[in-house]
Amino acid sequence: MLGFAPVEVYYVIGSAMAVLALLVSLLGVVRKDFPGSRGGEIAIGAIFAVLVLATISAAVVGALNEESEEHEEGGHEEAALVLPR
Repeated sequence: MLGFAPVEVYYVIGSAMAVLALLVSLLGVVRKDFPGSRGGEIAIGAIFAVLVLATISAAVVGALNEESEEHEEGGHEEAALVLPR
């Protein structure tokens, strides 16, 4: 069985979105007729919408999991805002 280092899904999805954005930008600069049709525009927009929603969802779930782990360990402390005088 292969083992992988634990990586947060947020970073994987966010990185994939950044790479895709660079690829789409490159294609837009190189190809004059990119994306070629209205269907292509809709498909690219839908892909980015799904990636954005997945990235936001992964960030929220990761934050909730981290918060619950801190609470279970008993290391959760109340924070107070301290203003300088």
